Amino acid sequence: MSKGPVLFDLEAEASPRPSVSDAPPVPDVGIAAPQGQAMQIAARLAARKPSKLVRLFWWLLSTLIGALVSIAAWNFVMGLMASYPILGMAMTILIGAVLLVLALLCLRELAAFSRLARLDGLHHDAGQALSQDDLKAARSVTDRLVALYKGREDTRWGRDRLAELRGDQMDAQALLSLAEAELLGPLDIAASREVEAAARQVATVTALVPLALADVAAALTSNLRMIRRVAEIYGGRSGFFGSWRLTRVVLSHLVA
Repeated sequence: MSKGPVLFDLEAEASPRPSVSDAPPVPDVGIAAPQGQAMQIAARLAARKPSKLVRLFWWLLSTLIGALVSIAAWNFVMGLMASYPILGMAMTILIGAVLLVLALLCLRELAAFSRLARLDGLHHDAGQALSQDDLKAARSVTDRLVALYKGREDTRWGRDRLAELRGDQMDAQALLSLAEAELLGPLDIAASREVEAAARQVATVTALVPLALADVAAALTSNLRMIRRVAEIYGGRSGFFGSWRLTRVVLSHLVA
C-alpha cells in the first residue's frame, strides 16, 4: 500500500458533466409515423372518374327516361286538348313554362362550369409561367386575374396597387407573387374567416351533441356551406351538379 501523497485533478472535476436532457431522443424503432393513408385513399376514390361503361349506362338511362317522359307528356296534352281544349291549352302553357325554367337552370349550370373552367385555366397557366419563368405569360395571367375581379369593390385597392407596382417586376415569379399578395390577399383573409367559423361551429356541435350521426351531419353541412362560401369569395361558385360532386368528395373525407 502506497504511503505517498494523493493527487486530485481539480480541472477534470470542475469540467461540466453531460446532462441527460441534452441527449437526443431515442427513436421509436418499428413504429411508423402516421401518413394519413385513409385520407389519401378517400381522396383518390373521390377524385376517380367513373369508367366509360358506367358513363354510357347513365347516359342511355337518362335518355330513355327523358324520351318516355316526353312521350307520356305529349300524349297527355294531346288527349286533354282533344277532350277539354281550354285545359289542354293551360297545360301546354304550364309545360312550356317548366321547360323555360329548366333551360334557364341549364344555362346557369353552364355558367358555373365556365367559371370553374376559367379558374382552372388561370391556375394551369400560372403554373406554366412559373415553371418556364415566362414573364409574358405571367403578365397575361395577371391581366386575366385583374379582369376576373374587376367588378368587385373588395379588390379595388389591390388592383390599384398591382397596377402601380407591376411595372417594376422583371421576372414571372415576382410578378405572380405580387399579384397573389395584393389582389388575392383580402380574399385569402375572408376565406380564412369562413374556415375558422365552420371549424368553430363543428367543434361546438361536437362538444354539445353526444350523437355520432349528428356530428357527421353537422360536419357535412358546415363543410359544404364553407366550401361554397370560399368558392364564392374566389369567384368560382358551382351549380347544382358541381355541388353534388362536392358533396360526394366531402362525404368521402368524413368517412375517412
